Amino acid sequence: MEKLLGYLRRNFYIPLSVSVIIFGTLGYRIIEGFSWLDSFYMTCITVATVGFREVHELSPVGKLFTVALIVAGLSTVVIAFARIGEDIVTLTARKFRERMEKRVEKLKDHYILCGYGRMGRVIASHLRREGVDFVVVDNSPEIVEAIWQEGGYAIEGEATNDDVLEKAGIHRAKGLVSVLSKDAENVFVVLTASQLNPDLYIVARANNEDAVPKLLRAGASTVINPYESAGARIAQTLLRPAVTDFMRIVTGGAGLEVGVEQVEVQSGAVLDGVTLRDSKIREITNAMIVAIRKAEGSEMLFNPSPTALLSAGDILIAIGKKDALDKLAELARKPPER
Repeated sequence: MEKLLGYLRRNFYIPLSVSVIIFGTLGYRIIEGFSWLDSFYMTCITVATVGFREVHELSPVGKLFTVALIVAGLSTVVIAFARIGEDIVTLTARKFRERMEKRVEKLKDHYILCGYGRMGRVIASHLRREGVDFVVVDNSPEIVEAIWQEGGYAIEGEATNDDVLEKAGIHRAKGLVSVLSKDAENVFVVLTASQLNPDLYIVARANNEDAVPKLLRAGASTVINPYESAGARIAQTLLRPAVTDFMRIVTGGAGLEVGVEQVEVQSGAVLDGVTLRDSKIREITNAMIVAIRKAEGSEMLFNPSPTALLSAGDILIAIGKKDALDKLAELARKPPER
Protein backbone atom coordinates (compact mmCIF):
# COMPACT_ATOMS: atom_id res chain seq x y z
CA MET A 1 0.00 0.00 0.00
CA GLU A 2 2.83 2.39 0.90
CA LYS A 3 4.54 1.67 -2.43
CA LEU A 4 1.30 2.45 -4.27
CA LEU A 5 0.85 5.72 -2.38
CA GLY A 6 4.47 6.66 -3.05
CA TYR A 7 4.01 5.94 -6.77
CA LEU A 8 0.85 8.08 -6.89
CA ARG A 9 2.61 10.94 -5.09
CA ARG A 10 5.45 10.87 -7.63
CA ASN A 11 2.99 10.61 -10.53
CA PHE A 12 0.24 12.86 -9.14
CA TYR A 13 -1.07 13.62 -12.64
CA ILE A 14 -2.63 10.13 -12.74
CA PRO A 15 -5.03 10.64 -9.79
CA LEU A 16 -5.51 14.24 -10.97
CA SER A 17 -6.66 13.05 -14.40
CA VAL A 18 -9.00 10.49 -12.85
CA SER A 19 -10.41 13.20 -10.57
CA VAL A 20 -11.16 15.45 -13.56
CA ILE A 21 -13.01 12.60 -15.33
CA ILE A 22 -15.04 11.84 -12.19
CA PHE A 23 -15.73 15.54 -11.63
CA GLY A 24 -16.97 16.00 -15.21
CA THR A 25 -19.11 12.87 -15.20
CA LEU A 26 -20.79 13.81 -11.93
CA GLY A 27 -21.25 17.40 -13.10
CA TYR A 28 -23.10 16.46 -16.30
CA ARG A 29 -25.12 13.87 -14.42
CA ILE A 30 -26.22 16.38 -11.76
CA ILE A 31 -26.51 19.58 -13.84
CA GLU A 32 -27.93 18.21 -17.09
CA GLY A 33 -29.41 14.93 -15.90
CA PHE A 34 -27.54 12.94 -18.59
CA SER A 35 -27.19 9.19 -18.24
CA TRP A 36 -23.95 7.91 -16.74
CA LEU A 37 -22.69 6.84 -20.18
CA ASP A 38 -23.59 10.16 -21.82
CA SER A 39 -22.04 12.07 -18.90
CA PHE A 40 -18.81 10.08 -19.18
CA TYR A 41 -18.78 10.50 -22.99
CA MET A 42 -19.33 14.27 -22.74
CA THR A 43 -16.52 14.55 -20.19
CA CYS A 44 -14.09 12.62 -22.40
CA ILE A 45 -14.76 14.62 -25.59
CA THR A 46 -14.65 17.89 -23.65
CA VAL A 47 -11.34 17.16 -21.92
CA ALA A 48 -9.85 15.74 -25.13
CA THR A 49 -11.07 18.80 -27.12
CA VAL A 50 -11.74 16.58 -30.15
CA GLY A 51 -14.55 18.83 -31.39
CA PHE A 52 -17.41 16.30 -31.47
CA ARG A 53 -20.83 17.86 -30.96
CA GLU A 54 -22.71 17.47 -27.71
CA VAL A 55 -24.98 14.46 -27.25
CA HIS A 56 -27.67 16.81 -25.90
CA GLU A 57 -28.26 20.54 -25.86
CA LEU A 58 -26.64 22.19 -22.84
CA SER A 59 -28.26 24.59 -20.46
CA PRO A 60 -26.53 27.90 -19.63
CA VAL A 61 -25.22 26.39 -16.40
CA GLY A 62 -24.07 23.32 -18.35
CA LYS A 63 -22.18 25.51 -20.80
CA LEU A 64 -20.39 27.32 -17.96
CA PHE A 65 -19.59 23.97 -16.41
CA THR A 66 -18.18 22.78 -19.76
CA VAL A 67 -15.89 25.83 -19.93
CA ALA A 68 -14.62 25.08 -16.42
CA LEU A 69 -14.11 21.44 -17.37
CA ILE A 70 -12.11 22.42 -20.49
CA VAL A 71 -9.83 24.64 -18.39
CA ALA A 72 -9.37 21.89 -15.80
CA GLY A 73 -8.77 19.29 -18.50
CA LEU A 74 -6.22 21.34 -20.42
CA SER A 75 -4.40 22.22 -17.20
CA THR A 76 -4.24 18.55 -16.31
CA VAL A 77 -2.92 17.64 -19.76
CA VAL A 78 -0.21 20.32 -19.54
CA ILE A 79 0.80 19.15 -16.06
CA ALA A 80 0.79 15.51 -17.20
CA PHE A 81 2.97 16.18 -20.25
CA ALA A 82 5.37 18.30 -18.19
CA ARG A 83 5.67 15.54 -15.61
CA ILE A 84 6.11 12.85 -18.26
CA GLY A 85 8.78 15.00 -19.91
CA GLU A 86 10.61 15.34 -16.60
CA ASP A 87 10.42 11.57 -16.10
CA ILE A 88 11.85 10.96 -19.57
CA VAL A 89 14.71 13.41 -18.98
CA THR A 90 15.41 11.91 -15.54
CA LEU A 91 15.34 8.37 -16.89
CA THR A 92 17.60 9.29 -19.81
CA ALA A 93 20.06 11.03 -17.48
CA ARG A 94 20.04 8.05 -15.10
CA LYS A 95 20.70 5.59 -17.93
CA PHE A 96 23.48 7.81 -19.26
CA ARG A 97 25.05 8.07 -15.81
CA GLU A 98 24.84 4.32 -15.25
CA ARG A 99 26.52 3.76 -18.61
CA MET A 100 29.27 6.23 -17.74
CA GLU A 101 29.78 4.71 -14.29
CA LYS A 102 30.30 1.32 -15.93
CA ARG A 103 33.15 2.92 -17.88
CA VAL A 104 34.70 4.01 -14.58
CA GLU A 105 34.51 0.41 -13.34
CA LYS A 106 36.94 -0.59 -16.11
CA LEU A 107 39.62 1.92 -15.06
CA LYS A 108 42.79 0.74 -13.34
CA ASP A 109 45.86 2.61 -12.04
CA HIS A 110 43.98 5.87 -12.50
CA TYR A 111 43.83 8.96 -10.28
CA ILE A 112 40.93 10.36 -8.26
CA LEU A 113 40.47 14.14 -8.09
CA CYS A 114 38.25 15.23 -5.19
CA GLY A 115 36.96 18.75 -5.76
CA TYR A 116 36.56 20.59 -9.06
CA GLY A 117 36.95 24.21 -8.09
CA ARG A 118 39.59 26.54 -9.53
CA MET A 119 42.46 24.42 -8.26
CA GLY A 120 40.78 21.19 -9.28
CA ARG A 121 40.35 22.47 -12.83
CA VAL A 122 44.05 23.37 -13.07
CA ILE A 123 45.03 19.91 -11.82
CA ALA A 124 42.63 18.30 -14.30
CA SER A 125 44.12 20.25 -17.21
CA HIS A 126 47.63 19.03 -16.32
CA LEU A 127 46.44 15.43 -15.96
CA ARG A 128 44.75 15.63 -19.37
CA ARG A 129 47.95 17.03 -20.87
CA GLU A 130 49.84 14.04 -19.47
CA GLY A 131 47.26 11.69 -20.98
CA VAL A 132 46.46 9.85 -17.75
CA ASP A 133 43.03 8.59 -16.69
CA PHE A 134 41.40 10.32 -13.73
CA VAL A 135 37.98 10.47 -12.11
CA VAL A 136 36.56 13.69 -10.69
CA VAL A 137 34.44 13.43 -7.54
CA ASP A 138 32.18 16.45 -6.99
CA ASN A 139 28.78 17.03 -5.39
CA SER A 140 27.58 19.33 -8.19
CA PRO A 141 25.39 17.50 -10.76
CA GLU A 142 26.04 20.28 -13.28
CA ILE A 143 29.82 19.86 -13.02
CA VAL A 144 29.59 16.08 -13.25
CA GLU A 145 27.30 16.30 -16.28
CA ALA A 146 29.66 18.76 -18.01
CA ILE A 147 32.65 16.48 -17.44
CA TRP A 148 30.79 13.48 -18.86
CA GLN A 149 29.75 15.49 -21.91
CA GLU A 150 33.40 16.44 -22.46
CA GLY A 151 34.33 12.75 -22.50
CA GLY A 152 35.86 12.65 -19.01
CA TYR A 153 35.08 10.54 -15.96
CA ALA A 154 33.16 11.88 -12.98
CA ILE A 155 31.15 10.66 -10.01
CA GLU A 156 28.52 12.77 -8.28
CA GLY A 157 28.56 12.76 -4.50
CA GLU A 158 30.49 13.71 -1.38
CA ALA A 159 34.14 12.66 -1.50
CA THR A 160 33.93 11.87 2.22
CA ASN A 161 31.49 9.04 1.47
CA ASP A 162 32.90 5.50 1.24
CA ASP A 163 30.42 4.44 -1.44
CA VAL A 164 31.27 7.42 -3.65
CA LEU A 165 35.02 6.72 -3.46
CA GLU A 166 34.38 3.06 -4.21
CA LYS A 167 32.35 4.07 -7.26
CA ALA A 168 35.37 6.13 -8.34
CA GLY A 169 37.44 2.93 -8.17
CA ILE A 170 39.57 3.73 -5.13
CA HIS A 171 40.63 0.09 -4.71
CA ARG A 172 42.09 0.13 -8.25
CA ALA A 173 43.40 3.71 -8.21
CA LYS A 174 47.05 4.73 -8.27
CA GLY A 175 46.65 8.02 -6.45
CA LEU A 176 44.18 10.53 -5.02
CA VAL A 177 44.28 14.29 -4.63
CA SER A 178 41.91 16.13 -2.30
CA VAL A 179 41.55 19.86 -2.98
CA LEU A 180 38.26 20.68 -1.27
CA SER A 181 37.80 24.20 0.06
CA LYS A 182 37.73 23.25 3.76
CA ASP A 183 40.62 21.62 5.63
CA ALA A 184 38.26 19.52 7.74
CA GLU A 185 36.75 18.00 4.59
CA ASN A 186 40.20 17.23 3.19
CA VAL A 187 41.20 15.54 6.45
CA PHE A 188 38.08 13.38 6.32
CA VAL A 189 38.65 12.48 2.65
CA VAL A 190 42.28 11.52 3.33
CA LEU A 191 41.30 9.45 6.37
CA THR A 192 38.58 7.63 4.42
CA ALA A 193 40.77 7.04 1.36
CA SER A 194 43.75 5.75 3.35
CA GLN A 195 41.51 3.27 5.16
CA LEU A 196 39.92 2.02 1.94
CA ASN A 197 43.28 1.69 0.15
CA PRO A 198 46.35 1.86 2.44
CA ASP A 199 48.73 1.68 -0.56
CA LEU A 200 47.21 4.74 -2.24
CA TYR A 201 49.46 7.76 -2.86
CA ILE A 202 47.50 10.74 -1.48
CA VAL A 203 48.14 14.43 -2.09
CA ALA A 204 46.09 16.87 0.00
CA ARG A 205 45.54 20.61 0.07
CA ALA A 206 45.97 22.52 3.34
CA ASN A 207 44.68 26.06 3.55
CA ASN A 208 46.13 26.58 7.04
CA GLU A 209 49.47 25.47 8.47
CA ASP A 210 47.87 23.78 11.47
CA ALA A 211 46.05 21.40 9.10
CA VAL A 212 49.31 19.98 7.68
CA PRO A 213 50.15 17.61 10.60
CA LYS A 214 46.52 16.52 10.81
CA LEU A 215 46.47 15.59 7.12
CA LEU A 216 49.75 13.71 7.45
CA ARG A 217 48.44 11.79 10.46
CA ALA A 218 45.25 11.02 8.55
CA GLY A 219 47.31 9.29 5.85
CA ALA A 220 48.33 11.90 3.29
CA SER A 221 51.59 11.14 1.47
CA THR A 222 52.17 14.80 0.63
CA VAL A 223 50.46 17.99 1.84
CA ILE A 224 50.61 21.23 -0.13
CA ASN A 225 49.66 24.67 1.12
CA PRO A 226 48.78 26.57 -2.08
CA TYR A 227 49.31 29.98 -0.46
CA GLU A 228 52.75 29.06 0.85
CA SER A 229 53.72 27.46 -2.48
CA ALA A 230 52.49 30.44 -4.49
CA GLY A 231 54.17 32.90 -2.13
CA ALA A 232 57.48 31.03 -2.31
CA ARG A 233 57.28 30.92 -6.11
CA ILE A 234 56.55 34.65 -6.33
CA ALA A 235 59.52 35.41 -4.06
CA GLN A 236 61.72 33.05 -6.12
CA THR A 237 60.62 34.80 -9.32
CA LEU A 238 61.43 38.17 -7.80
CA LEU A 239 64.89 37.15 -6.56
CA ARG A 240 65.94 34.55 -9.14
CA PRO A 241 63.96 35.04 -12.37
CA ALA A 242 66.32 32.88 -14.45
CA VAL A 243 65.83 29.93 -12.08
CA THR A 244 62.08 30.42 -12.27
CA ASP A 245 62.20 30.45 -16.07
CA PHE A 246 64.18 27.21 -16.01
CA MET A 247 61.69 25.54 -13.66
CA ARG A 248 58.81 26.75 -15.81
CA ILE A 249 60.43 25.19 -18.86
CA VAL A 250 61.14 21.80 -17.29
CA THR A 251 57.65 21.57 -15.75
CA GLY A 252 55.97 22.21 -19.10
CA GLY A 253 54.74 25.72 -18.34
CA ALA A 254 56.53 27.31 -21.28
CA GLY A 255 54.93 25.12 -23.92
CA LEU A 256 58.29 23.54 -24.84
CA GLU A 257 58.97 19.82 -25.25
CA VAL A 258 61.43 19.65 -22.34
CA GLY A 259 60.10 18.08 -19.15
CA VAL A 260 60.97 16.32 -15.90
CA GLU A 261 60.09 12.68 -15.35
CA GLN A 262 60.60 10.03 -12.69
CA VAL A 263 61.47 6.51 -13.84
CA GLU A 264 61.73 3.43 -11.63
CA VAL A 265 64.45 0.87 -12.36
CA GLN A 266 62.81 -2.54 -12.72
CA SER A 267 64.36 -5.75 -11.41
CA GLY A 268 66.41 -7.50 -14.09
CA ALA A 269 66.42 -4.48 -16.40
CA VAL A 270 69.44 -3.20 -18.32
CA LEU A 271 70.01 -0.53 -15.67
CA ASP A 272 69.74 -2.88 -12.69
CA GLY A 273 73.15 -3.40 -11.07
CA VAL A 274 75.22 -1.03 -13.22
CA THR A 275 76.83 2.31 -12.45
CA LEU A 276 75.53 5.53 -13.93
CA ARG A 277 78.64 5.76 -16.14
CA ASP A 278 78.31 2.19 -17.44
CA SER A 279 74.59 2.61 -18.11
CA LYS A 280 75.38 5.09 -20.92
CA ILE A 281 71.99 6.72 -20.30
CA ARG A 282 73.13 10.08 -21.68
CA GLU A 283 74.53 8.54 -24.88
CA ILE A 284 71.57 6.20 -25.51
CA THR A 285 68.63 8.40 -24.53
CA ASN A 286 69.97 11.97 -24.41
CA ALA A 287 68.20 12.38 -21.05
CA MET A 288 70.01 13.96 -18.09
CA ILE A 289 69.81 12.31 -14.65
CA VAL A 290 69.65 15.10 -12.05
CA ALA A 291 68.83 12.99 -8.99
CA ILE A 292 68.36 9.42 -7.80
CA ARG A 293 66.08 8.38 -4.96
CA LYS A 294 67.50 5.16 -3.62
CA ALA A 295 65.13 2.28 -2.93
CA GLU A 296 66.68 1.68 0.48
CA GLY A 297 65.97 4.45 2.94
CA SER A 298 64.50 6.84 0.34
CA GLU A 299 67.82 8.72 0.19
CA MET A 300 67.89 11.38 -2.54
CA LEU A 301 71.19 11.77 -4.40
CA PHE A 302 71.39 15.12 -6.21
CA ASN A 303 73.78 15.45 -9.15
CA PRO A 304 74.74 11.77 -8.73
CA SER A 305 78.31 10.64 -9.26
CA PRO A 306 79.15 8.61 -12.40
CA THR A 307 80.09 5.77 -10.03
CA ALA A 308 76.62 5.74 -8.38
CA LEU A 309 75.23 2.20 -8.54
CA LEU A 310 71.73 1.79 -9.94
CA SER A 311 69.54 -0.87 -8.35
CA ALA A 312 66.01 -2.20 -8.77
CA GLY A 313 63.52 0.11 -7.10
CA ASP A 314 65.65 3.25 -7.53
CA ILE A 315 63.78 6.27 -8.86
CA LEU A 316 65.65 8.24 -11.53
CA ILE A 317 64.75 11.94 -11.80
CA ALA A 318 65.54 13.00 -15.35
CA ILE A 319 65.27 16.07 -17.58
CA GLY A 320 64.88 15.84 -21.32
CA LYS A 321 62.57 15.94 -24.29
CA LYS A 322 59.62 13.56 -24.39
CA ASP A 323 61.25 11.06 -26.75
CA ALA A 324 64.38 11.00 -24.57
CA LEU A 325 62.34 10.38 -21.43
CA ASP A 326 60.36 7.65 -23.21
CA LYS A 327 63.64 5.92 -24.17
CA LEU A 328 64.81 6.16 -20.55
CA ALA A 329 61.57 4.58 -19.31
CA GLU A 330 62.02 1.74 -21.79
CA LEU A 331 65.65 1.27 -20.72
CA ALA A 332 64.60 1.09 -17.05
CA ARG A 333 62.32 -1.87 -17.70
CA LYS A 334 64.03 -3.56 -20.67
CA PRO A 335 65.95 -6.78 -19.83
CA PRO A 336 69.52 -7.10 -21.16
CA GLU A 337 69.94 -8.80 -24.52
CA ARG A 338 71.23 -12.34 -24.37
